Amino acid sequence: MKALEGAGGLKQQSPLCLMRKLSDILDRFCGVLIVAMLGLMVIFTVAQIVCRTWFTSLSWSEEATRFLLIWSTFLGATCVYRHNGNIAITLVQGLFPEQARRGLRTGVHAVCLVLFCLLFYYGMLYCGRQVRTAAAIPIQMKYIYMCLPISMIIMAIHAAVMLVETWKGEER
Repeated sequence: MKALEGAGGLKQQSPLCLMRKLSDILDRFCGVLIVAMLGLMVIFTVAQIVCRTWFTSLSWSEEATRFLLIWSTFLGATCVYRHNGNIAITLVQGLFPEQARRGLRTGVHAVCLVLFCLLFYYGMLYCGRQVRTAAAIPIQMKYIYMCLPISMIIMAIHAAVMLVETWKGEER
């Protein structure tokens, strides 16, 4: 859908175009954040090895590395989903004509969208009930568990964009 001239000379963009931009921004942001988290994990692990070998071991490094791994895993899943990097069984899709294949892919994105929304909802409920604090780092566990609802809302945005793109035949 082409951008239309709106009031005051500003261009109005279609909702799909805006959602694509949001999806792309979130994808890039998650990618940068994952690289930063992986870098911190390496730094913390090396620091722990050095300190354990020659000094006193760091009490917080293992826990911090584990929390970064959890967050990078969930945020990484958003990037993988957006770029269709998940394992797929294409044998069944290959048996159908293109129109039916597109219908199957649309259905898969619709089911994923519903699943992501449910996981977001229940993840938020779970995080809201958390009152514990981590063992070595003074941080509430609800902030660690927030990776689930945050990643699910990002994946829901990606799924909505991919659903509409597939339905319209505009897949990237």
